[in-house]
Amino acid sequence: TDQIWHRCSAAMFCKRRCLLVQAILFVACSFLSSQLSFFLPSVGRHQSQLLPTLSRVAAAGAYGINDSQTRSRDSYALTGAAMLGFAVVGILGASRKSLPNRGMKPCYAEDDAYGASHTSFYTDAVAKDKYDTIDEVMGKSLKDPKMQGMVHELLDACVKITEALRVNLVTVNDASNAFGDRQLTVDVIADDLLWDLAKTSKFVCEASSEEEPEILKTNPDGQYVLCWDPLDGSSIVDNNWAVGTIVGVWDKSTGLLGATGRDQVMSLVALYGPRTTVFMTMDDGVYEFTLGPGQQWICSREKIEIKKECKIFAPANLRVAQEVDGYAKLVDHYMTNKYTL
Repeated sequence: TDQIWHRCSAAMFCKRRCLLVQAILFVACSFLSSQLSFFLPSVGRHQSQLLPTLSRVAAAGAYGINDSQTRSRDSYALTGAAMLGFAVVGILGASRKSLPNRGMKPCYAEDDAYGASHTSFYTDAVAKDKYDTIDEVMGKSLKDPKMQGMVHELLDACVKITEALRVNLVTVNDASNAFGDRQLTVDVIADDLLWDLAKTSKFVCEASSEEEPEILKTNPDGQYVLCWDPLDGSSIVDNNWAVGTIVGVWDKSTGLLGATGRDQVMSLVALYGPRTTVFMTMDDGVYEFTLGPGQQWICSREKIEIKKECKIFAPANLRVAQEVDGYAKLVDHYMTNKYTL
């Protein structure tokens, strides 16, 4: 950081020095306007100078003197001086650009993976002329018709949660969840919306929620088992920070009890921030969809992978680092190696 500051300070000093040189050149050209006779003969004949010119113009204006000849002559002098001054500055600027950098380097962070001073640190996406819709992507990358129907219902629930978060105040609910945590109104609203989905869907046979961790049978003819956290991060939602919904989908052949994460047939994470985005798994990878105009989902990123080497970390529950030595060492490793939080 200190090196970046010194480089930027040097660049600012160079810029101020160039402006000072330009000002000196302009004033000098004005005082040496007699040398401009090859441009405007009248300038050389009258030996016009900058300060006398300003004085005469001011005096003429103050006393109401109609000295048109003097003003005309002086305006030629100033115009000629300005022309020469800007010409000199332009030539110097052009020659400066044409010269090599002489070892000068751009003012960038030494480690491009550290710090977030540039937007491109997080994204290098270039705008497209057209973005595929959710149906176009599923037509190529999600072949199971039942899973397509399940995805549509989950995305509809995410739209409803988005709208609920926009209009409902964050207040404490009278009830607590199964873990004894006081629930917020938005927790209950999001959870109710997902339960409405599970109980009415023809694709869901069983479901469970973090707020109510019991498996509830819904439709015996359904194909999938759902498990969700309706509003992850709700403890910070009153600060208007981003929160999300996490959903895991298992096939009824494995069920939920005793199943592992690898047994999941689909998973989905919705993020409610300045935009509403959803990350979900498909047959050939992970895709991001963004809620666009008219409540339509468009594919904003496709086949997303986490880099094997990265300088971003997001620790959770840092209080545990006071009790778990391994976790404390991991966080210290991130900080020592200048990872970005």
